[in-house]
Amino acid sequence: MHTKLMVLTLALLLSACANQQKLRQAELDQLVAVLPGIYDNGAQARADAASGVTPPHAALNLLITPFYAPALGEHVFHVRETAADDARRLISQQIWTLAVVDKQRIVQSIHLLAEPERWRTGNPELFRSLMARDVRPLSGCELVWQKTAEGFSAANQRASCRANSRVDDEVVTVEHRVELRNDELAISERHFDGAGRAVAGTEADPYYRFVIRRR
Repeated sequence: MHTKLMVLTLALLLSACANQQKLRQAELDQLVAVLPGIYDNGAQARADAASGVTPPHAALNLLITPFYAPALGEHVFHVRETAADDARRLISQQIWTLAVVDKQRIVQSIHLLAEPERWRTGNPELFRSLMARDVRPLSGCELVWQKTAEGFSAANQRASCRANSRVDDEVVTVEHRVELRNDELAISERHFDGAGRAVAGTEADPYYRFVIRRR
């Protein structure tokens, strides 16, 4: 009887694990379907200007483009921010990969490009030649995505994500947060010094609130 109970318990655990993996995979499929597109935060920038917010959010365009890069994973995206008034002025670009990890978590990894100018157009055909050596992963900065009642949200573990400060090159910890609801994609990146004080990011509202214009 004891052996039968152990076998039954193991079978139930394996079934629960399989169901969990199927659920996460279904959520990932939904996420990668709605994430790509052309976004801007023009409404937020105009509201800041009208109300005198200091510092205001810069007006940006955001382009999220999926592309085929089996060296990095199944779901890979080029994420590019440019100035809203000049598409040639590149603000930032990253590579995001999304995958179900440990059968129960949707994990986003962030990669920086070794030769940013080479990839700045975001042409998916160009990215077919991308190799693992062309990117540098931000180790410790992975975000975990979760399904919410409104859409999706994601956050990293700030303590393990470290970078050099934009202000004085000191080492800081970095907090990444993302919220995806309906047509809005809100992205926050905040830097904290060793004492836990915020040293980068808009304090009044740390999120850049992008609205999708075209999928």
